[in-house]
Amino acid sequence: MKSLKGVLSAALAAVMVLSMAACSSTDAGSSTDAGSSTGVKDTVNAQESTGGETQAEGGVTLPLKETMEFTCLAVLSGEYDLADNIAMQTAMQNANINIAFNSVQGVDLQEKRNLILASGEYPDMLYKSGIGMADLSKYGSQGIFIPLEDLIREYAPNLTALLDKRDGWAYITSPDGHIYSLPEIDNQSGSMIPCWINKKWMDKLGLKEPASYEELYEVLKAFKEQDANGNGDPDDEIPLISTDICSIELLMAYEDFAYDQVTKTAVVDGELTYIPTDERYKKFLQYINKLYQEGILYKDSFTQAHEQQGAIGQTNDVLGCFFEYGAFNSVGRDNDDDYITLKPFQDGTYPLNTGIFSGGMAITDKCRNPEVLIAWADQFYSEEGGRLVWLGVEGKTYQFNEKDEWEWMLGNGYGDEVTTLRSSNTLQGFTYHVGVLPDCWFGNMSSSTDPDEAYMASELTKLTANGVVPLPMMNYSDGQTKEIASLKTDIDAYIQQYTAQVAIGELDLDSSWDGYIETMNKMGAEKLEEIYKTVYEAAGK
Repeated sequence: MKSLKGVLSAALAAVMVLSMAACSSTDAGSSTDAGSSTGVKDTVNAQESTGGETQAEGGVTLPLKETMEFTCLAVLSGEYDLADNIAMQTAMQNANINIAFNSVQGVDLQEKRNLILASGEYPDMLYKSGIGMADLSKYGSQGIFIPLEDLIREYAPNLTALLDKRDGWAYITSPDGHIYSLPEIDNQSGSMIPCWINKKWMDKLGLKEPASYEELYEVLKAFKEQDANGNGDPDDEIPLISTDICSIELLMAYEDFAYDQVTKTAVVDGELTYIPTDERYKKFLQYINKLYQEGILYKDSFTQAHEQQGAIGQTNDVLGCFFEYGAFNSVGRDNDDDYITLKPFQDGTYPLNTGIFSGGMAITDKCRNPEVLIAWADQFYSEEGGRLVWLGVEGKTYQFNEKDEWEWMLGNGYGDEVTTLRSSNTLQGFTYHVGVLPDCWFGNMSSSTDPDEAYMASELTKLTANGVVPLPMMNYSDGQTKEIASLKTDIDAYIQQYTAQVAIGELDLDSSWDGYIETMNKMGAEKLEEIYKTVYEAAGK
């Protein structure tokens, strides 16, 4: 933004992008609705221990009278061990427990985790260990991970209240009906990377924000034909651009159905529909072809790497509309507030994620006192505990100013710049963690902390106004998961290829459509749709 340079690096956005990408699948949810406060009394004070006692509903009194020891496998936060993390040290002090961490590099995490679990010599718990739903189900069925649902209800009132409020139990429940991990709970947001449109250009040309595909076409056409940037060159504007990562498929978020990007399905008239072989996709391709043929969609949109979009947007004032999690990643921090998120169309239903992600923490059958770990972890699901996770320790890693806005405390012995501070002395990032995003993260963020991040957050909230989670929790069997994996990669690549060929005019849509459908079915599209429908129908029972 023009007013003030942020001190946070693009790693802030990267953390959010990582969450969003992982959550675009409805097997875990997506980023969450604004506000994490449950209104329940904090079970554990998540600031520095005051020596006061708290008691979980099941009768575990924290801090414990005698120190209890536990063992844990965890990922290194960058190069930093959780054992040296002041937020983790404070969390352990609050409960009077000591955790011996076996920390591994992120690149080695999956391999080492599986080797340790297979050896039989595994720790009491796995914390921030990148455990997906498939592995949770696998090791849960083997008895290595213990069921947590009863323990949560008895010893974790904060988490229980959040899951009740968000109707989130199903999103962390395995196909066998058990819960094998504690979740990360964030704010609900769009499950697809959003579209940003140039508000400065619209204002200059006297245009309203588009509320339909046709209105979007008219706005983009005006960008192209009316020297929107006002530099005297009527041909340098790029009305719409897409890339290899942020493909034109993202425009499907504005359809009149909630599109699930991972499965490429949507519930239409009560029935799950595989969109790429549906007439609705043919209509979408007609629209994309029109944009490309009229020079509205950038000529290299189907071949360029995502980095090229940023190189274009940060060099010149030429981008009208693009896909990016935070606009500043593509147009720079001096110009990001020239853009607004394209809100859901009037007849559209924007796809959201749940903001509830499983895999934050699992407890093994080696643990003699799982109820203590559950009660300990429940502190992270309060507002104060969420601050401990996301911000660290008040007065050491962050502080509130006279406006009751939080800001980082750099050069205070816990990190001289934000990336280091966050990696070494907070509990968030790198993989799903235990806890809730506190209200203050966006609600009370100081403009001096990162004005661009704050602006991005305010714009992203617009997407939730007319949105819905596209699918229920889709619990696939091992066999279904393997079959999807064997089919999906090639099918998705062919869809992308066909879309590009139709858009640029290499193939005529009407004459090639039947052949495209035939090829898709030969590749297994019908089987893929059948699997999705079977799992979807089972989820509704």
